[in-house]
Amino acid sequence: MNIHFSPEAQKREQTPVDNLFFSEFMPDADGEAVKVYLYGLMQCRCPAMGDVAVSDALHLSEGTVRAAFVYWQSKGLVRILKDEPLEVEYLTVEQPALTTAVPLKYQSFVRALNELIAPRRFNMNELGHIYDCIEIFHLEEKTVLELVSHCMEEKGRNVRIQYIVTVGKSWADAGIITYEQARTYIANATVRKHGAAAVLRRWNKRRPPTLDEMALYDKWVKEWGFDDEAILAVCPRLTNTASPSFEALGDRLEELYTQNKVKAEDIRADSETISDGKEFVRMVFARMGKVSTPTKDDARQLSVFLDGPEGLPREVVLLAAEECADAERPFGKLKTILKDWTERHIRTVEEAQTALAERKADNGAADRRRRGHKRNTLLNYAEKGVSHANLDDIAMDLDEL
Repeated sequence: MNIHFSPEAQKREQTPVDNLFFSEFMPDADGEAVKVYLYGLMQCRCPAMGDVAVSDALHLSEGTVRAAFVYWQSKGLVRILKDEPLEVEYLTVEQPALTTAVPLKYQSFVRALNELIAPRRFNMNELGHIYDCIEIFHLEEKTVLELVSHCMEEKGRNVRIQYIVTVGKSWADAGIITYEQARTYIANATVRKHGAAAVLRRWNKRRPPTLDEMALYDKWVKEWGFDDEAILAVCPRLTNTASPSFEALGDRLEELYTQNKVKAEDIRADSETISDGKEFVRMVFARMGKVSTPTKDDARQLSVFLDGPEGLPREVVLLAAEECADAERPFGKLKTILKDWTERHIRTVEEAQTALAERKADNGAADRRRRGHKRNTLLNYAEKGVSHANLDDIAMDLDEL
């Protein structure tokens, strides 16, 4: 059986309002808060009137309605049971809860605290611990509000009161008493947790990051899509730099970004490839008998013959390097040989050995032709011939000058 008033009849019903509301609560409340309280009270008395949301009925935003209920909760007239969707429980209008339950000197403080933590409310036992932060640890009231806000950011809105008290004691031990000191500490803590600080620690630099460095880091994360792990994975690439910097790190990251390598695993794989490539260049130089350390430009020039579908196999390149061991300019000779082999599509060691034999035969024939040249009797010197191979070696070696 379901017996109820019609909606029209509901509208003609009466909603009693305790006179204590008018005398004790309404004078300090703004008009929108009063409208929200009274309309919500009517919905409690006449549930059928709840079909229309308070915000729609009063032509207010949901944020304004929510703020009004937070205000009445701080006054002890309602209790917010759930934030999403908003669920509010009306309480009996008595003497203001703050007057009877909260010491007079803390009334404004607790009101600000309730607004800060809404829809949550501290019970009397929890408030007792909060008072201890003021009375025992000697934190200013505004400092305690910063303390609670900081702890909620760290651990979530339902942070345990024991954690808040522990942090409060640590602040007191560190001399963080005033609001200004609390704000400075929180700002520094934020900087210490910033990813840019982790980069500096990786470089053994014991200083906080600058605003410009943090802005660069944020760009790498927000605009380019790198995460903390990926950025730290690039740091080892700057170990050969005398003084690693965020600008140099940014250059490396930009190269990876253009190659769509923004994940840590992609960067590590790319680093292994680079490391392997560097080791191979050092091996080539050793086979040529060069004791100098190969430069980035050396590696770049050699990569021309290694990369791509037409790249030469490594064993073929090493064979060519051995052939250049006694040359006056071994790297120039190596590039001449590799250029020739690339154009002739030589890909196996056997083909390379045949090509070397042909090269030696050609050079031998050229030497015999030079020795057969007549002496220039006017200047009394032997004319010197230059083979095509020598010219190629000289031309290819100009990069080293």
